[in-house]
Amino acid sequence: MRDNAKTFAWKQTTSDASGIFNAAWIIEAPFAHPFWHQYALFLYDLTTPRPGDPPLNLHLPGATHEMLLYALDPDHPIERDAHLTPEKIRRLEPANYGYQFKADSDDVAEARMQAIVDGIVAREINPDTDWRGSWDNALFPDAYALVRSDFWG
Repeated sequence: MRDNAKTFAWKQTTSDASGIFNAAWIIEAPFAHPFWHQYALFLYDLTTPRPGDPPLNLHLPGATHEMLLYALDPDHPIERDAHLTPEKIRRLEPANYGYQFKADSDDVAEARMQAIVDGIVAREINPDTDWRGSWDNALFPDAYALVRSDFWG
């Protein structure tokens, strides 16, 4: 039974050629959903424009960071502790969660995401979309939700 399988995560922090901060976590959470068990959480710095990119679209005035969490394609699992490349990460669209928020620094934003990852690993937080109300109200009350569940409203 997959629910008894080990839940774990690993992180990769990168800076691209321009030195812009990014971090990614791969989370193995077999308890979260019966069909997919891996998730990717991405954290992006919104304070430094990337050369050649269009201006950032800030939905929250003063937002410094953006996070996106995706379920990953179960037909293409990522090996534990693998070095992450865009080719290895096969996301299921749309994202489960996405928020723009304010943080005093990259370290503060990273610590906030690490606490969420730790909560998932401890099975205290569920990355599945059925738990969106908990994420919006408890984890990101100060953020702008990029993924909405108000289809009927």
